[in-house]
Amino acid sequence: MKKILCFAMASIFLTVGAVACSSSTGESGGKTSETVAAVWSADNTVRFMREDDVPSDIVSEMVIESFKGETESVQLMIRPDKDVSSFKVAASDFVSGGNVIGKDNLEIFAERYIETKSPSVKNPRTAEMYTGYYPDALIPIDRYVKKKENKIKKGENQGIWFNVNVPWDAESGEYESKITLSLDGDEIKTTLKLKVYNVQMPKEIHNVNSFGLWYHYIKYGEGSKISDDTYSNYYWFLANKRITPVYIPYEGCDLGMAYCPKDTDGYAEALVEYAKNPIVSGYGLPCNPTDTGKGYSVIDGQTLTNLLKSIILKNIDLRKSGDKTDILKKAYIYAGNIIDEPDESHAAQVKECDRIITAAKNEVKHLLSDEPDLLASLIALKHVVTITPKVNRQVFEGDDETGGIQTWCPYISEFNSDSYLQWAKERSENSTRMNGEDFWWYNCIEPENPFPSYQLDDNLIATRVMEWMKYDYKISGHLYWSVNFWYKCLSYDNGGKYTSRDIWNDPNTFETANGDGHLIYPGKDYALNTPISTLRLESIREGNEDYEYLWMFGEKINELNQTEGTNFDGDKILSWLFKRIYTGVVPKTDPEEFKSVRRELMQLIEQLFNDKQGAVETLNNITKAFYI
Repeated sequence: MKKILCFAMASIFLTVGAVACSSSTGESGGKTSETVAAVWSADNTVRFMREDDVPSDIVSEMVIESFKGETESVQLMIRPDKDVSSFKVAASDFVSGGNVIGKDNLEIFAERYIETKSPSVKNPRTAEMYTGYYPDALIPIDRYVKKKENKIKKGENQGIWFNVNVPWDAESGEYESKITLSLDGDEIKTTLKLKVYNVQMPKEIHNVNSFGLWYHYIKYGEGSKISDDTYSNYYWFLANKRITPVYIPYEGCDLGMAYCPKDTDGYAEALVEYAKNPIVSGYGLPCNPTDTGKGYSVIDGQTLTNLLKSIILKNIDLRKSGDKTDILKKAYIYAGNIIDEPDESHAAQVKECDRIITAAKNEVKHLLSDEPDLLASLIALKHVVTITPKVNRQVFEGDDETGGIQTWCPYISEFNSDSYLQWAKERSENSTRMNGEDFWWYNCIEPENPFPSYQLDDNLIATRVMEWMKYDYKISGHLYWSVNFWYKCLSYDNGGKYTSRDIWNDPNTFETANGDGHLIYPGKDYALNTPISTLRLESIREGNEDYEYLWMFGEKINELNQTEGTNFDGDKILSWLFKRIYTGVVPKTDPEEFKSVRRELMQLIEQLFNDKQGAVETLNNITKAFYI
């Protein structure tokens, strides 16, 4: 039955019941004849459609748990008993005894709904892909009010999304902010509680991701008269969500196909800023195609060699000034403008491109004879190639002499197969290549539910759990095709052409995929100079923060083993948590269980940072209880 899926998980450690809210007292309380709306808290792993019923057991008090330097989210749902012509939300500072986290660290958004008219998947296994209105865009509340869109119809839901940006230097403790919701003048009060653990998030991002920001498509949402800094604004908006676009915004490049500019020295200079910034997880080096006369194009080896030489010389100059920056450490090559999901007929093209990359490395490596760490980064430069399940992957296997796929980038769903996992293990461990072989994964329309996807009508929790899987399977990077595909691609039956669409009212980037390739909205309609986030984008950010938890846990286990003489197996301990939230690469969809797993991991990490002996005792108990 529709409207059941999300309701059991609508609260976090909540204690104050609030089936409805009274306008006479302005306080949370039981249902009376004077109530004006049902108001309830919802986790950031669920979404309520506009028409969903109010859950039977609800609470309005919201609770967030967070590390220092993290952004954590929660929702407040509203369903009025009469039409609301204007609603507003206000918040106080977060207070914990004498400690204060200012309310300027709280972002408040109105959830804007978009209608799906057909499901992305006809027979989903782990999601209720109903048609109807899904919350997606997150509009800053002040802009929503300014455009007078802050209305709610009787019997419809309106979600409010809160992002709390916990300062790096915040004191640990339990904080509380007073939230005031105004519905046509009737005030409803509730609280937002914030628990800050005594752990600081790492400032460097360790979860490499490569999301397609199609710079040349920005104008289709923002208009042709965009400012010079628009591309940069888009890049850093995503980067601050822990999501790194494939290419840096550089005026000298073709912003659509990411061709390498003639001024390779200028490009190398531009890369320095991104190499230094800890929130940039990586960047693709642009490649130009050149025709072979064999019916296909390959990477222009001379241009690539020039670019690598420019980067190396720039890096050597930095070293001379005492700057230890390594520009190539974050670099990789993804020549998606030349090779994209090749089939067996493209094996020669893939291998030739790979040989060209190896030759370019060999051509310039003598420049780094006095810089062994930079030389290691050059040799380790990855060549990422997407590959679909339909092809015979053996034809792409190779070595440095023959060429082949160096960094395999299959669909996420491939890792659900034991035989694939065994093959991937063999490629990773037995490769004779000078920088070995590696695995990324990606999604582009496929795979679909029950595997994790970014489709609008799939489970929101799947986008979160995906990052736990990535850490578990030792996946080195995540490639996603586009965040701003604001056109529609018609099916091949309808000509396979691109056509325009109303992105605020039509979620179909493809005829059968709601929201895939469309994770942001243009800010122009709300007078913003940045794009507009979505529930899905925030969920990806949350997942990337969870990845840092796992990274910190692994680092602290290694440190504990070295300093305390213990012999804990971090991967096996984490497997005790992983199996509770997914099987293979199929997410489980119980937000209460996910919340419990996350909390248990946070508590373990806090012990590892602050109480080594307590951590040893806890970990010993875990290993005994679960026979690890």
